[in-house]
Amino acid sequence: MPQRTSPRHFLQTFTSASLSSASLLAVLALAGCKGDAGPGSLSLDYVLGNAKQCTEVGVETVHVVLSRGEGDARVELYEEYVDCTNTSVLIEDIEPQAYDLLVEGLDDKMIAIFDNLGTPAAERKLEIFQGSLADETVDMTARPADLQVRWRLGADGFGNCMGVGIDRFQIRAFQTGGGTLMLEHEFDCDTVGEDAAGYRLVPDPDRVLNGTQFGEVGVQPLDASGNAIGAQATFVFDPVGPGYPAKMTLDCNELGCTGTGTID
Repeated sequence: MPQRTSPRHFLQTFTSASLSSASLLAVLALAGCKGDAGPGSLSLDYVLGNAKQCTEVGVETVHVVLSRGEGDARVELYEEYVDCTNTSVLIEDIEPQAYDLLVEGLDDKMIAIFDNLGTPAAERKLEIFQGSLADETVDMTARPADLQVRWRLGADGFGNCMGVGIDRFQIRAFQTGGGTLMLEHEFDCDTVGEDAAGYRLVPDPDRVLNGTQFGEVGVQPLDASGNAIGAQATFVFDPVGPGYPAKMTLDCNELGCTGTGTID
């Protein structure tokens, strides 16, 4: 005679089966979510200055870089170039993590004349999440000019600082006309050049060297006591424009330094 299942036993069996099914569905759902997550994407809009058109400020190409690390350890992991008139950039298949965001506006010579480095560093951090689209809007402003100075020591250019008695160089940058000081800095004489040509980039953390106004430089060699050696070498030139370098060379001996009077 068939054994009857009690209502209580049936309820226990049904409940156990329901819980097992629910657990299975939860596992499958989690597996599905994990598989669908994948890399993230970035949609970036950019604004040039006071909402200027590309042609108004001379920007032709926009360059976007996602990087990690600082200094020599910095690694560029993703980059994209788009025509400036696109007004937006899309970068896909980005590994989810935190990045530093650099956006540059390049002119027809591929010189960066606008960028987003005028905004606080915290605002240039970007987090990409799994399977999501990050929407960012970036303000770009005109880059400062780059002041680069090099010096040759001794009659043949292969002397040394001690031999000519120079301890350091005082460098002062002015607006066109020479009346308004924009930036000053001192380099130790033995500072190593940053490129093969031996130029040293004058630090400009506050981005004060406006490329449309910067037009004069004075360089004064000093001894270890801070006394001037010879007269100041003065350089006068037409403004180079945003983002462009103003390079100058000094020829120095124990009597002081001279230059061409203009940029290289």
